[in-house]
Amino acid sequence: MKAFAILLDTRPGYLDGAPEPASLLLTPLGPATVLRYLAERLALAGHSSLTIATDFELTSEYESRVADAGARVDAIVPASDLASRIAEYEPSDWLVIVDPRCTPSAGLDRRALMLESDGGPRRARHLVVLEAHPGGTTERVQVGANGTVDRIQRFYDSATWPFTSGVACSILPVSCTLWARDLPFASLRELRRSLAVHGVPSHDVFLRGGAFDLTRERDLLGLSERVVLDHFRQGTGRRWVAAGRGCRVDPTARLIGPVVLHPGVVIGPDATVVGPAVIGAGSRVERGAMVAQCVVGPDSVVAAGLTLRHRAVFGAVTEAGRAATPAAIHDPDPSPTEPSEVEDAAPRSPAVRGLKVAFDVTAAALGLLLLSPLLLLIALLIKLESKGPVFYGDRREGQGGRTFRCLKFRTMFVGADAQQRELLAKNEVDGPQFKLARDPRVTRLGRVLRALSLDELPQLINVVFREMSLVGPRPSPFRENQLCIPWREARLSVRPGMTGLWQICRNRRSQGDFHQWIHFDLLYVEHASFFVDLKIIAATVLTLAGQWPAPVSWIIPSRDLAPAWPGGLAPTTPVPNLSRSEGLI
Repeated sequence: MKAFAILLDTRPGYLDGAPEPASLLLTPLGPATVLRYLAERLALAGHSSLTIATDFELTSEYESRVADAGARVDAIVPASDLASRIAEYEPSDWLVIVDPRCTPSAGLDRRALMLESDGGPRRARHLVVLEAHPGGTTERVQVGANGTVDRIQRFYDSATWPFTSGVACSILPVSCTLWARDLPFASLRELRRSLAVHGVPSHDVFLRGGAFDLTRERDLLGLSERVVLDHFRQGTGRRWVAAGRGCRVDPTARLIGPVVLHPGVVIGPDATVVGPAVIGAGSRVERGAMVAQCVVGPDSVVAAGLTLRHRAVFGAVTEAGRAATPAAIHDPDPSPTEPSEVEDAAPRSPAVRGLKVAFDVTAAALGLLLLSPLLLLIALLIKLESKGPVFYGDRREGQGGRTFRCLKFRTMFVGADAQQRELLAKNEVDGPQFKLARDPRVTRLGRVLRALSLDELPQLINVVFREMSLVGPRPSPFRENQLCIPWREARLSVRPGMTGLWQICRNRRSQGDFHQWIHFDLLYVEHASFFVDLKIIAATVLTLAGQWPAPVSWIIPSRDLAPAWPGGLAPTTPVPNLSRSEGLI
């Protein structure tokens, strides 16, 4: 069994006017090229020999430039001839096809590039990138048959947006290509779709952190910035300017790093290069020109006196280049940080953060031990009163949006969840919550447990497993975290808590307190500290878990309260009952 790595090559629109040969793989990237950047990552996964498949006509100049790129390339073929080449491989072999047009911002993961080795059925595997939107959300208007707006629906990238923006790599057994002459190898998105039509089993591996679309100038600049900074951060004592062999920099020129000069670059008198910038091999920046945060292709010329900012330029750039629309450096991952990378937003000190975690786990474990007789008694009473499990576990969003099973003692009859939609019109609170003073689904014992907040004691188990904290925002399901994007991002930046500022300080329980909920969550995240947590725990005991409101000044000094509520809006300002609205959710 062998694996054959294939790199697709194309010519994006920003290469128009570039001197031959020019292609995406030959585009400068940090101290090397896109080709070498990808080849090094494939080599880490054991794929050291490559085949390049192009969607343009091959020339001897192109083949020569590929040979000089520093990557081991066994063959260069037109994409249209790829099927006949694959037909020569053994059915037991594998293909690893990489499309540089969709380059993961975190790089190609070595583990994701490994071949299937579990002895199971042979299937294709696609490394896909989920589509991302600025702010991590997008809204869609649902229009009725008569053209009126029925609803505006908000989707969150991390939870409810199911579409992909590209396929970075497809790993498939050669035996999947029995219909190779019909398969669109030049486009991995089309290949993924076509394999499914032919009945080839496959599964998607979602790449974290988004991806750069290198057909776009701004994304090339974004990846270039990241690679250049990583290059200079490796090792110690390295200067912020790297010059290749044969470079000539005039003494009057200024290089403000990080700047990478490929071999043979000439920087003229009084020219300025501001990093992060990459100047391709054999290029010239003439007298008085300024190049700021740009990628300059090989054998290009930046005319004297010309100023270029945030551009990817190829060929001769003259005064006319000023009219071109600059592309801002772009970070392709506006979605919320992936859960595995999220750290506690507060407390900010690592030492204090560690103290908080240690205190939470120790106190929760001790609480479970001391309260075990009470917990066993409650469990016995629940079993005696009604049929069903002792615990109820609802999926809640924790830190970074990670979901977990939030434990409570069951206080309702089995099947109560299915009745909530029918009772929604009777909801007595505002915002996304649902609450009835006399909820018919609650058992007699459940009313007592809720009144004394004893139903939440099993959450000590969640605290022990670090899914929750003793103090933090109330753990909520996704449906309750959609209304206000900044509020969602803030409250999910820390672990949810068994008690919190809102639980002990709110004073609008009967009238609806969604504004207070937002206010106190944001206030806690802004001022969170171990000392604040201790005061909230003390206030929880003194108020019997918020049976009467505690003054917020007990927890946070009055002088620090004003900035937490933007625009001066009082936390007691009424808010419409959004849970009954047919509009934005």
